Amino acid sequence: MSGPGHETASAPVPGASRQPWPRVDRHALQAGRTARLAHWMAQRDVDHLLLTGPDQIRYATDFRAQLVSESTDWYAAVVDAYGEGDIFVPHVDAAAPGPALPHKMRGVFPLPSWAPAACHPRQWVRAVAAVLRARHARHVAYDSLDAGILHDLAAELPHVRLTPCAADLFAIRAVKDPLEIGLVEAACRVNAAALQAALDGARPGMSDHHLLAVAAAHQHDSGAEFVTHSVCNVRKGTGGWFADGAVLQEGEPFFLDTGCHGHGGYASDAARTGWVGEPAPAVRRAWRSLLTAYEAGQEAARCGVRVSRIHEAMNDCLVRQGLPPTLYGTGHGIGLRCCELPTIHSASLTDHDDVLRIGHVIALEPETAVESDGRVHVLKVEDNFAVEEQGLRLLTTPSTRWPD
Repeated sequence: MSGPGHETASAPVPGASRQPWPRVDRHALQAGRTARLAHWMAQRDVDHLLLTGPDQIRYATDFRAQLVSESTDWYAAVVDAYGEGDIFVPHVDAAAPGPALPHKMRGVFPLPSWAPAACHPRQWVRAVAAVLRARHARHVAYDSLDAGILHDLAAELPHVRLTPCAADLFAIRAVKDPLEIGLVEAACRVNAAALQAALDGARPGMSDHHLLAVAAAHQHDSGAEFVTHSVCNVRKGTGGWFADGAVLQEGEPFFLDTGCHGHGGYASDAARTGWVGEPAPAVRRAWRSLLTAYEAGQEAARCGVRVSRIHEAMNDCLVRQGLPPTLYGTGHGIGLRCCELPTIHSASLTDHDDVLRIGHVIALEPETAVESDGRVHVLKVEDNFAVEEQGLRLLTTPSTRWPD
């Protein structure tokens, strides 16, 4: 986001964005997560978890299982109430001990490489059933299984009870302990710095692809584990997320929305609006109104408040100022996913209108639009916060170049 005569590099200097990650006692981190899972398992008489989601596997075992964005069913884990278990992976061809595995994992077992699980159901059922038999499983809770695999696994293990548990696991994960919040905050600093680098380097003639490349370079250079999303809206309406080579023009707004996983797999999700040169008066007024609505949402976000009230506070403020409301949920939880519980949306579009609690980590992301010179421009802002007794604590570093 640069004015006339503002000169910056279009890409970061190698090493310049690197920031120290917090020193976290990984055994203490995992012990806390295992204790929460064990309590839930005891309440429901569950003796094993069968997990395939990379984030659920990370929570239960601290094993990193995300290689690419589509690898949601390339790995699996069987875990007992003591946090001990086995990992199934696509990069070995025989069962073997795993010296590089988290300390409570016994070993690794092969799965078909680089393919959706549904394409090789017999191999999946054979591998998983053998381990569940060896562990004398009686009641297994699973997060996400292909329907065909679930059907065949139930037939293969007729005396094992299989129960879905994904919603419960997300509920367990919603409240973070201080170690988890510290890891989210570290990812937030990296993500905010990446957005700042892109804003500082923006200039007329730069493409949306180039802006996102600057942000992604900062994320990788800072040691992020994984870039989760990288979108840019230049002259597109609501829902126009995807970069397509659009070129920045003098005075026009744009917004960036990026996310990444930091050390330990904890994530950040943030957005920034910027422009090059001088924006039209209508755009500037709408931006100030968006910030006013944003502040209303932050003020409403207090412990004990229903999350739909936060959503309503921001949208009501936008409407009172003559601007369109955000057409989607104005916030969400953050943890081992960029988007998890609580879901900050209207109560009519959610199964449960959660109450904000100490230990929740949330993103707030109001959006609006304004017409100027015959064109509709979309404006957005998003930051991440920890919910504390006195209110919200900002985790993403504030931008140093908000539009005036």
